[in-house]
Amino acid sequence: MGARLYLVGPPERTSAVAGELAAGRLGIREFADLEEFLDAAFAAPPRAAVVWDCLPSEALDAAFDVFRHHFCSKDCAVLLVNCGASAPVPCSWGVHAVLREPVDVGKLREALDECSEAGVELGSGIPRVLVVDDDPSVVLLGSHVVSSIGMIPLVAFDGAEAIEKAKRIRPDLVLLDINMPHMDGFAVIEALKADPLTSLVPIIVFSARKDDEDKVRALHLGADDYVTKPFSVMELGARIDRLLQRTRTGVQASSTTGLPGSLSVEQALVERIRSRAPLAVVYLDLDHFKSFNDRYGFTRGDSVIRQTADILLEAVQGMGNPDDFVGHIGGDDFVVLTSPSRAVPVAEAVIARFERVIPLYYDSDDRRRGHILSEDRRGWQTSFPLMSLSIAIATNESREFTHPGEVADVAAQLKRYAKSRAGSVWVKDKRANDENGS
Repeated sequence: MGARLYLVGPPERTSAVAGELAAGRLGIREFADLEEFLDAAFAAPPRAAVVWDCLPSEALDAAFDVFRHHFCSKDCAVLLVNCGASAPVPCSWGVHAVLREPVDVGKLREALDECSEAGVELGSGIPRVLVVDDDPSVVLLGSHVVSSIGMIPLVAFDGAEAIEKAKRIRPDLVLLDINMPHMDGFAVIEALKADPLTSLVPIIVFSARKDDEDKVRALHLGADDYVTKPFSVMELGARIDRLLQRTRTGVQASSTTGLPGSLSVEQALVERIRSRAPLAVVYLDLDHFKSFNDRYGFTRGDSVIRQTADILLEAVQGMGNPDDFVGHIGGDDFVVLTSPSRAVPVAEAVIARFERVIPLYYDSDDRRRGHILSEDRRGWQTSFPLMSLSIAIATNESREFTHPGEVADVAAQLKRYAKSRAGSVWVKDKRANDENGS
């Protein structure tokens, strides 16, 4: 990979930094336009991007979101320059370091070096393990174990830092101590499992506490394994490797998004039907995804699927209930199990974010035209619109479901109607009420 550094912000600010860095070995490019920056990043991914937060906030937010998910750029380091804005940086932006204005080029170089040391490299695909302990010597030992099995160690020294880093970095696994001040490991497990962004990250507890009660509590809260100190380096390495292999091959999770797969969706739906509690089943289907896949290839298509999954998780986190269920049935189909009162707000939040972000996955020419040219199923060259969402909402407000198949039948009818309308649309079962929306 070439040592490219992209500077994105007002020209008078980027040019000052570019001038100070000109004598270095980095190939520097400057961008004042976010869409131009994204096009360049996908064509020639940088080592890192330095972005000024005084750019238009909505466009900046969407650009960051795409940059974090696109297969070409998702592992590039991102450094944010704070121009004095008070708004916090969203975790979904995946910022690796925050610099202050005016930019200290020495600190910028240090931040780039730290990103390289932490394994922030383009397309490495190497698993990242977050090691959490308030004892630096134990963190060092845990990091050594992680490195010895060919994985990248990341570290946190207390519970709050662990949660913040887990949300921002999305590690492949968390190696967690229980005995920590202020916020112990049990509280960390609860917080990670309660957040849709981190709920599926596997956790291994390594602790000096050997009581069966502690082990049972950790496992009950959602930990996947429990290792007592002092531990064998070889044993801990084997447990980490085994758990990650099991996670990758697990039949109940989507390999693309990490969300619960079709079997888990059916089990969750059966449980909620049996409970007879108020239920809304929100089915989401991407329109014109096949033509996008044919035009741009499956790797960019997978980026869109992962992006859609995160849009859905964030919408449920913001507009849904704490116990809502989000699943990936497969392909471009998703499902949310929520309450009837939350279904429409979730659907509208998903559509709003999808419409703002997903067009950025298209090349600029296709995006400006508003359509792409691709072959249809008969091999004829056809114009296809940009992707949109069809969302079907089936509820038990005025009907009783006794089996998942009944829900699927209602949703299939609603989706057919939604797909007959242009653009992104949500449709709610008319037999429950007369609502439908777009």
